[in-house]
Amino acid sequence: MFDYSLLPSDIVTAIAVALFLSLAAFSFFVVVFAFSYFELKSFTKIHKNRKNLVCDVAYFHEKGRRPNQEDSIYISPLDQLDESGLVAACSDGMGGLLNGEVVSKFVTDSLTENFPYKFDDQEGNAKIVADISNKIYEEYHLSAGATLVMVQILGEYMNFYSLGDSNIILIRNNKATLLNYKQNYVTVIIGKCVDSGINTSEAYSDNRAKGLIDFVGNLNCNVLKTSTPIRLLENDIVIVCSDGVTDSMSLNRIVNSIHSDQSATGIARNIKYGVKSRKNPRQDNFSAVIIKMKRSFV
Repeated sequence: MFDYSLLPSDIVTAIAVALFLSLAAFSFFVVVFAFSYFELKSFTKIHKNRKNLVCDVAYFHEKGRRPNQEDSIYISPLDQLDESGLVAACSDGMGGLLNGEVVSKFVTDSLTENFPYKFDDQEGNAKIVADISNKIYEEYHLSAGATLVMVQILGEYMNFYSLGDSNIILIRNNKATLLNYKQNYVTVIIGKCVDSGINTSEAYSDNRAKGLIDFVGNLNCNVLKTSTPIRLLENDIVIVCSDGVTDSMSLNRIVNSIHSDQSATGIARNIKYGVKSRKNPRQDNFSAVIIKMKRSFV
């Protein structure tokens, strides 16, 4: 054992002070570490309960067998997510009519001009879409038109607006749900089949089946919309797409082509390649905006 009595008194004092300061520093470190740990746990618990969700966004915009790209997409500025939310839309120029690419571009350009949108004013937002439709009608008088699907996400809630036969798909827990119904003659014919007691399969063989009964470009159109916002959950996937996607890939095939842990970019890539792999000789233009809901503590 070392005999400290042999050391000068000033050195002994210095050693004692050094030991005291070391002990004090260690105690301070323990207190700070414990405080930080419990604060972090408390912060995580609070924000987890608040379900603070953010949108991970990607898209694809592909030309099919048509001579022109008649799809147009719109994604609102991502740096305005906190204040104005996300607006994502897809417009598909109607095949067989004039200027499909011009009309669909006019639709998305008009949506851009009207941004931002009030989240709780579904009627007002639907009127904006109807006014765009009326402007197209005044220019073309039913010789041109387009479809439109649009979602508006603010925080953990979503509204949607729809005209025509494009698609808004929600994938939750590996199950896909088509949120909007197609405004085409199939829905009319199915209703008549049900009323008459006829098998509804007759509706799909009717030559008028895919003809639209409402679209952007119709006068005083009936815009489908949510009356109450839809609550979104972590890992929900929202797909806003033209029918060129779903004509080649069923909802089940779309679900089976993606993985729950993928980013929006990975999901978009898989769906795009899934459509291409079908090698449909009559493949329509196919476009989609993919939104993956992710949790964020920021």
